[in-house]
Amino acid sequence: MPHRRAAHHPALRIRSVRPRGGELEAGGGTSPADRHVRGSAASMSRRARGDRGAPFCFRLKESLMDRRSTILVVDDEELNRSLLRALLSASFDVLEASSGVAALEILGRAPVDLVLLDVMMPELDGFATCKLIKAQPRDSLLPVILVTALGEQEDRNRGLESGADDFLRKPVDRRELLLRVRSFLRLRGQEQIIRGQVEELKRLQTFKDDMVSLLVHDLRNPLSGLLSNLELMLETAREKQQLDDLRRALRAGEGLRSVLDETLQVRLLEEKAISAQRAPAILADVLAAAVDSIQPVAKRRGIALSSLLEGEIGAELDEKLVRRSVENLLSNAVKYSSKGGSISVTARNHGGFVEIDVADSGPGIPDALKGVLFERFGSLEAHRGRERRGVGLGLYLVKLVAEAHDGDVSVHDVPGGGALFRLRLHGAGVRAR
Repeated sequence: MPHRRAAHHPALRIRSVRPRGGELEAGGGTSPADRHVRGSAASMSRRARGDRGAPFCFRLKESLMDRRSTILVVDDEELNRSLLRALLSASFDVLEASSGVAALEILGRAPVDLVLLDVMMPELDGFATCKLIKAQPRDSLLPVILVTALGEQEDRNRGLESGADDFLRKPVDRRELLLRVRSFLRLRGQEQIIRGQVEELKRLQTFKDDMVSLLVHDLRNPLSGLLSNLELMLETAREKQQLDDLRRALRAGEGLRSVLDETLQVRLLEEKAISAQRAPAILADVLAAAVDSIQPVAKRRGIALSSLLEGEIGAELDEKLVRRSVENLLSNAVKYSSKGGSISVTARNHGGFVEIDVADSGPGIPDALKGVLFERFGSLEAHRGRERRGVGLGLYLVKLVAEAHDGDVSVHDVPGGGALFRLRLHGAGVRAR
């Protein structure tokens, strides 16, 4: 329902207030908050440049600190526009529009930092105009302040529903006008800085991931050659000390290859470059292969390793990824189990899922840390401020593999002490035989 216009459209009267201490220096950046925003940006720029004086990496799109802010004044009364222009033009660039349609046209072709919008306008009123402005996609916040003689709560509610950020009552107080404009421009500037930082962090994350992939690729080939030479030397070595040294070197090299393979798999799963290649698999074979690969390490530490299959289970899953996940869970259990401890692996069908439990007799997982174990580079030592025992990608890979199989992974307490890691995989075509 359109608003009734007053018989005489109220002119925009200005109540002048004597400035104190430069309070009316709007948009020029002399306030403590403006100096803080500039100082933050300059500080980040110095950190980004480093010693080489590289260009500032946080690219702020048309930052308010690089140009005068532009205010769009929308009012069908020329006198009102003239009065606002007189107040604002000393500190800002001012554009004018005599209607909502004209305002939308200007916003489509010119950069604007804030809109002062009259409500009582013919055809397209301020409420409808504000709603259309807010509906347009933008890279950053565009504050809209409604300038109105309407004072009822219902009118304010309509303004908020249309997306308005604030209100100014007619007659406009000069000091309040400049303070509100300056405040919202400061918010816009800070939002642009944050957006720039987020974009830069995304760029750096991509760069880091690409570098990791490149390093993994370039390290795997020479490492494979090194391992092959160690294996050849083991075949010809005769002295016990030499054999022991070569075996230790081979284990260390295989551990490094495992870390590289794990890092590459994590990267590919994150990027959706690989997905779970489901095929019919016998779970008993998958578990046996995983247990066999960890058994030598468990024996050296005096840890008993057992497995139990509750029924003969077959499922459609990615055998290599699932085996790697189970190996990671077993390796983690061995790492945190004391000498003489025990580790059990149990698999079953449960509600259309294949469940694989790996339980150990270690110290258990505090409740506060259960939610962060499966994060990238997450580890108990890191969260406790201790020296890491691993890279922190093993459990993260398990989580990615579980998600690739439309499942999940969780950790639970074992009665009497220890932790139980449960890997749930949606077993398309699960069958018990």
